Amino acid sequence: MKIKFLTKLKNLNMENKKTIILGIIAIFLLGGVVWYASQNKEEIANQAASIIGDKGINEKITEVDGDIIYGNPEAPVTIIEYSSHLCGHCADFHIQTLPFIFEEYIKKGKVRFISRLVSHPALSVAILCAYDQDAFWEFNEYLFENIASIQSVDDIKGVAAELKLNQEMFDQCFESDKYEEQVMKWFEQAEKDEAQNTPAFFINGDEIIGAQPYSIFKEAIESHLND
Repeated sequence: MKIKFLTKLKNLNMENKKTIILGIIAIFLLGGVVWYASQNKEEIANQAASIIGDKGINEKITEVDGDIIYGNPEAPVTIIEYSSHLCGHCADFHIQTLPFIFEEYIKKGKVRFISRLVSHPALSVAILCAYDQDAFWEFNEYLFENIASIQSVDDIKGVAAELKLNQEMFDQCFESDKYEEQVMKWFEQAEKDEAQNTPAFFINGDEIIGAQPYSIFKEAIESHLND
């Protein structure tokens, strides 16, 4: 997905961004950009869940200068991801590849994974509000798997209810401008890094574009571990 299209939203205030979410997501749905479940989705998801575990990887998540980091903050290899929930290949990566990177490298302290969202601003704000309740991972993955059902602000708030978050706390955060600056910063970082499309990855500075197979990521990671 082209990132520059969504950077135009920076000229709108956050309230307007939230109210137009229905129209923006509808455009992407009609354009066929949203990822839909394949016949193997359930099998892959179950396999990923068995790798990550029932509690996800929240215990591995920290925040440094606005960056959400999975894994050891001092790991020798850094993967920076630019992704959008309106991008089908981003969902493919999260379902099919990231769990294996987690098991082999993040869990063992060899890789730290930095997630920068260049999604619709309302979706990114919602995920950061979920982060306040230690649910960044669950909210993020829920949106990747269920974006076709998110067509209004109420739908976004409904995800918080589905995940059993404190609804009042979530709504107060979501309706505020608490994370507007952080969301815009992710777009600015994407432009600075010349990440034209999603998903885009930088492994110790080396760029990988698209939902490449695990073997491609493994090769890149190993090359830097052996530096």
